[in-house]
Amino acid sequence: MRRTGLVRRSLIEMIRSWCVFTLVAVAACLGHGQFSEAAKQPHVLLVVADDLGWGDVGFHGSEIRTPVLDKLAMDGVTLDNYYVQPVCSPTRTSILTGRYPIRYGLLHHVYPNNQLFALPTNETLLPEKLNQAGYTSHMVGKWHLGFYSWQHVPTARGFETFFGFYGGAEDYFEHTASGGIDYRNDTQPVPKDSTYSAFTFAREAQRVVRQYANSQSSKPLFLYLAFQNVHSPQEVPDSYYVKPYAHIENKNRRKFAGMVSCMDEAIGNVTDLFKELGLWDDTLMVFTADNGGPVNVTFSGIGAVNWPLRGSKHTLWDGGVRGTAFVHGAGVDVSNKNTSAMMHATDLFPTIIAAAGGNTEGTLPLDGHDLWPILSTGSGESPRTEILHNYDPLATGGDKGCCGYAGLRSGEWKLLIGPGAPDGWYPEPSWEGDRSLLHDAISAPLVSDLPDILDILGPDAANHTVYLFKPREDPEERNNLATSETAIVTQLTAHLQTQYIAHAVPDGHTASQPAANPKNFNGYWTPWVNKTDVCN
Repeated sequence: MRRTGLVRRSLIEMIRSWCVFTLVAVAACLGHGQFSEAAKQPHVLLVVADDLGWGDVGFHGSEIRTPVLDKLAMDGVTLDNYYVQPVCSPTRTSILTGRYPIRYGLLHHVYPNNQLFALPTNETLLPEKLNQAGYTSHMVGKWHLGFYSWQHVPTARGFETFFGFYGGAEDYFEHTASGGIDYRNDTQPVPKDSTYSAFTFAREAQRVVRQYANSQSSKPLFLYLAFQNVHSPQEVPDSYYVKPYAHIENKNRRKFAGMVSCMDEAIGNVTDLFKELGLWDDTLMVFTADNGGPVNVTFSGIGAVNWPLRGSKHTLWDGGVRGTAFVHGAGVDVSNKNTSAMMHATDLFPTIIAAAGGNTEGTLPLDGHDLWPILSTGSGESPRTEILHNYDPLATGGDKGCCGYAGLRSGEWKLLIGPGAPDGWYPEPSWEGDRSLLHDAISAPLVSDLPDILDILGPDAANHTVYLFKPREDPEERNNLATSETAIVTQLTAHLQTQYIAHAVPDGHTASQPAANPKNFNGYWTPWVNKTDVCN
């Protein structure tokens, strides 16, 4: 009986163990299936629009027709509290490095074509980290991160292929800038073909996607598509794109609208191919402007609109640094159609890497934060609590004729010191609202009026105007609280000085280099320094 009981107990234990093993195995299989699905690396399509204003897209209420972008934004998540830098190169470096431009000496303006100045090669770029995570990375469009040596061009910085231009602006048809042609296929010069760049870049992006699909590669695709539109010069490929805006009396705004519509169509051509080839459902798309739109107070120049935001490209008003952006597609939770989570261009670096299943190990210290937990769940608080809008001690043409400016967003506050001009509000030319809303009736103290700030910044800043806003309550920046909240101004100025200005790498611009002249390279803008001649 004792033996029988032992046998019975042994059988019971065996059955129980088998059941436990089976349940664990089934759970493991189910869990593995769920993990595999969650961990599937998406294709990444990163699209950057150049000089696109806040009020230049349909989903922000513009009269400009952008049906492709509107649909993508509607089906995705718009980033309503997202900021960029006030001009081109700094935003592009922020996106691709996850670090503020002050970290590598890009304090003032952009990378020129003819100076010994470029994004240092010790900076780790987004395609390099994605390649480490198993991606194949390709770029089409505008580089603008410097190119004085072959070490600094896209195909040396993580992109397997590149088609586009190295500089910051050029003719849309002839692909010329400042006396030279700037047009490359990988590192090889491309003959001028007189094709409008939006069409060319869309075609080349489609070629990359089609070639990727035909290769049946097991690697996910990263495509960085940086359009020239809608940067100056104002050029459109055909009157077809301008005709829908015949009702707009101002010819510059009319042409600008056509440029936006052309870009919208080009983006649609690219995304349609993703769909046709069965790649779209597995693609994460990120769309962003590189800065606010360049406005003109009389609309006799560039026709961008940032209304109802204040200011323009080149300034630290929200019209210069609040970026039009959305995310769409694989992994994005769309239960909330927009997010007010505080976000900066530097955040795209760790956020995209997290979405791609990679890691940021081995990079220099990041200023960006991973916002993927918020974008992938539709909830949560942003880990970001402040944004350095910029620190530029060399800027000229700002308010009061002073040089230099700085801006910091911290919690509920935004501090501006000499934020720059134009500093008003510029709606679309056809706007028929209250004209008094277009004029600044608020006063602004000078740094010299606030002794504590003068002690922090020094006498050179004495004539700078000072502004303090609460952006969530006052997104149009109309109520300057600098005089009534002097303690906050002093506190934020000290923080700006100790945490950012004191650690800024000196501006890296150099004298123009005669060796860079395109005449030395058959009329093409070309890297002119051998890698053995420079240290960075």
